[in-house]
Amino acid sequence: MTLTRIRRAGVMAVALLVAACYPELDWREVASADGGYTLLMPARPEHARREVVVGGVALAMSMASVRRDGMTFGAAYADIPAGSGRHAGLLAAVRDALVRNIEGRITSDREVTIGGAAGHEFYAEGNVGGRPMRLAARLLIAGHRFYQVVVVGQSDRLANADVDLYLGSFRLLPK
Repeated sequence: MTLTRIRRAGVMAVALLVAACYPELDWREVASADGGYTLLMPARPEHARREVVVGGVALAMSMASVRRDGMTFGAAYADIPAGSGRHAGLLAAVRDALVRNIEGRITSDREVTIGGAAGHEFYAEGNVGGRPMRLAARLLIAGHRFYQVVVVGQSDRLANADVDLYLGSFRLLPK
């Protein structure tokens, strides 16, 4: 068994264990061949594409998302236009926009590397409509591709086990 298969089997074992603890979430592996990634999501995702401008960079984002019981799990990718040359600035601009969406503040931020993609993992707390919210995200760049893996939800609904499982399940597919 290769190291990748061993890791994938480990992630699936953890998913099954967590699913037994949180039966309302139906964890399943979701792969995006076009996006070049795989991850676990708590239900079948909806897919969308839209143009966004973040930090002065126009991105054609392809997104997969699940809304469930006061939580939203989302993954997105976009090719960074040639010549934008502002990868670090793009990550900071996306992070700041996500935190603004929950009128929040960053509680932790660290650098991460996942399968050749480098970026940041951060956590934030805030309020939307008077409800306390939590947000956790990994923002990554591999070559000229941007990845965003985000979960946001009401503080009383967003369990640490779900956040850890979700963020930790993101993997880049071999090219």
